[in-house]
Amino acid sequence: MMHIQGETNDHRQAMPRSETSLFREQLTEAKARLVTAVLSSKSCYVQGDNAPLRYRLLTNTALQLAELNQAVAYFDLTALAYEHDLETWVQNSIRLLTIQLNLPMPNGRWWEDRQNRDPIEYFVQFLDERVLQRVKQPILLSFDEADVLLEAPLAEAFFRLLHAIKPVQLSPSNFDALSVVLWGKTAWQNLVEDGRFPTDLLKLIVL
Repeated sequence: MMHIQGETNDHRQAMPRSETSLFREQLTEAKARLVTAVLSSKSCYVQGDNAPLRYRLLTNTALQLAELNQAVAYFDLTALAYEHDLETWVQNSIRLLTIQLNLPMPNGRWWEDRQNRDPIEYFVQFLDERVLQRVKQPILLSFDEADVLLEAPLAEAFFRLLHAIKPVQLSPSNFDALSVVLWGKTAWQNLVEDGRFPTDLLKLIVL
């Protein structure tokens, strides 16, 4: 039987049964809240510094959403911490999105036609025309390591992306089938104090 491990003085030890039970209860409760939110097309910020719990929640939720006919694409926001070129980040994100959702990659002409346009603008257009109109399932965009949004060079652009998606959601559109989940350790209040965090868009789930 596999045991969840804890770290004590650099030695791995089996987690006590009481802590294992608490872990499972937290996981079950958090998964129920997250799955319910996603199935209702509500975007969330999952806050928790318990790395094993966050990882299990992410993987377990992915399996359950797949069973419920929900398509999910995963991204790691640490790229924002070292990538200073917004166009490169958007292009990489689009490529990753097409791979995970098994969609056609934009051809050279598509990229050329958008060379002088705002990358966030054509990312939103790509989501609308090339993703949401082709995938016949609700779609979740899951972004891990949201803590970098407090200081990453491209954090402002990422927040613009969230705000660009939000107004479309206010009226019937393809974006009704899209939800976003951010994962991080940073307290909700710290992100709110940054002044750019879209608190009206994201529901808080604390682990």
